Amino acid sequence: MAEVIAVSQENRGKEESTSLESPKRIQTLRRVLDILFTGTGYLSRGLFLVLSFFVTYDVLARKWGSYVGLPTTRVTDEISGYMLALAATWGFAYTLRTEAHVRIDVLLPYMPRRLRAAMDFIALVLMGFFGGIISWKIWALVLDSLASGIKSSTYLLTPLWVPQGILGVGFSLLVLAAVVMALSRLVGWIWPAAAPALESPPNPPPIV
Repeated sequence: MAEVIAVSQENRGKEESTSLESPKRIQTLRRVLDILFTGTGYLSRGLFLVLSFFVTYDVLARKWGSYVGLPTTRVTDEISGYMLALAATWGFAYTLRTEAHVRIDVLLPYMPRRLRAAMDFIALVLMGFFGGIISWKIWALVLDSLASGIKSSTYLLTPLWVPQGILGVGFSLLVLAAVVMALSRLVGWIWPAAAPALESPPNPPPIV
């Protein structure tokens, strides 16, 4: 395990040493994108926290509300579903930007620098392609829902384009992050990590 980490750090150091400084306009654009991705990431984290309190309250209100006078919301399932969809999909881009997605790298640390960079690039391209197909289908569904005026068969009668649009924005942000990261890898521009705390420590403790 220690050898894998050492090889991974060596390859990362070589990649950074051969990277180029990007033009100022590109740096400004990427700073703006980092603010966008980080903002949606923190929003997702906050929504998960709010969702936990919301569901907990409604469960307690349904069980003991009649005894202590706590009203139930009656829309817990619907609202929690919308919040979960927003929190999950709007965090995709931030997770990709910080390289926090689960990945299988059994062989990756042992690959030559150029082959590893090529694998990372291909992974980003495939991620962008996947997100692009999903986004295209979702936005087509949003337009159809807007044209037909379809609503959910629930207590709130929510227009379906609202939750569908939430999903569309999340996947569109994922595509944007994948495309920009892939272009940066292809050109060799330096793009510092948006969340250094998520990176591997420089000197990991030995495994006993």
